[in-house]
Amino acid sequence: MIIRFPWLISRRKLIFNCIFEILLIILLNKFIFFDYLKFAQNIDVFTISFIPFWLLISYIIGRYSYEDFILKNNKFLIFIKLFLLTLISSFLTLFFVFLLSYNINLNNYNHFDKIILSYSTFVSFSISFIQLPLILKLIRNTNLKEKWVFLGSKNMFNLIKKEMKWCRKNIQIIYKDLDSSFSKSEIKKTTGIFFDNLNNLDNEYFNKFILIQSKGVKFIDLKLWCENYLQRFPPEILSAEYMISGNFKKPQSSFQLRIKRIGDILFSIFLLLCTSPIILISGILIYLEDRKNIFYKQERVGLNQKTFTLYKLRTMKINAEEGIPRWSAINDNRVTKVGKILRKTRIDELPQLLCVIRGDMSLIGPRPERKVFDMKLENCVPFYNFRYILKPGLSGWAQVNYSYGASIEDSKRKLSFDLYYLRNLSIWLDFLIFLKTLRIIFLRKGSSPLQ
Repeated sequence: MIIRFPWLISRRKLIFNCIFEILLIILLNKFIFFDYLKFAQNIDVFTISFIPFWLLISYIIGRYSYEDFILKNNKFLIFIKLFLLTLISSFLTLFFVFLLSYNINLNNYNHFDKIILSYSTFVSFSISFIQLPLILKLIRNTNLKEKWVFLGSKNMFNLIKKEMKWCRKNIQIIYKDLDSSFSKSEIKKTTGIFFDNLNNLDNEYFNKFILIQSKGVKFIDLKLWCENYLQRFPPEILSAEYMISGNFKKPQSSFQLRIKRIGDILFSIFLLLCTSPIILISGILIYLEDRKNIFYKQERVGLNQKTFTLYKLRTMKINAEEGIPRWSAINDNRVTKVGKILRKTRIDELPQLLCVIRGDMSLIGPRPERKVFDMKLENCVPFYNFRYILKPGLSGWAQVNYSYGASIEDSKRKLSFDLYYLRNLSIWLDFLIFLKTLRIIFLRKGSSPLQ
């Protein structure tokens, strides 16, 4: 299986900024803050151990969400926000580094608490000050719109324009038919042209597009454009031929899948051990609220459309559906008081780690749906069953990019993300989804339905 990285290319600015920060931290610790690090027996070991925690925590708390830094174009406010987030990252990073005791000798320095405070403040201020011009440039680049021209049917254009609401990039798309002319100024301002179907072009159209392409304008197929810029595949743009021609083929004996399974087992056991006190406390609170069952089990559809039993901490009242299955909604009165907290923090999902260990689920994959909803969605959403060529997941590409699904339209949109995941399946994409999952849990996003 060929490993694809369109999701990585779209994050090249973030990667560049991370590399820039790594170099800053190394230089600051090596040449400027060396005297402040007398508690570390080996400055190089301390720096190396500091960096991964720094990057992870910075990502989780939102230091790399540049669009969130735009505060009325006020550079001072941007710097203050960046400095505060950087300071939090520094404190938390030092905590984890000291927790693991990487060559830290606390006897080497008196007034240890003061030196930690001064080190964190100086590092945060220095990085924020040096990094500010880069952040401002990244913000300006984020605000620059790419201009793409679509060639195809008007209905397809309207569909793609509607889907642009969930696009990560700032893109403007305009419609043109085959007979439309392109002025020199239009060609200069156009990032590229994407098309639905240009088969059987006659020589007149072919020569016109070749001339436009020779002037530096990119031509790209609609499916590839959606993969690179929407980072999903709206099912309406796909054909049966495209689906069965190997574009979404599951690797039968892939080394990646074996590594994925080993990672599922090890991480699930580790997470269960770490979160067992949280599960215990949550269970007690659930029982104290209404003296009813703590756990909730439900039949879900899994790999190859086989059903399995999924376990969760109960967040709704007993017999909440009254025999009529329905999706959750905003301010759902069936959710208990404790359940609202558990859903917001995703704690109710933790018992599903048992399903992962058992082999019914994976940590990362399409979310499993109930059979009663599956039967309806199979008839309403094109290619819906393709999501079951892999094990369902506790988290997934759809979960970290879209809010809680509670309608047929939501399910269709989430399928578009699942298809993207199947197309680009890799351990590295799983790792990105894992980091994004931590981030949305920390920021408490995406746990409520859109309607």
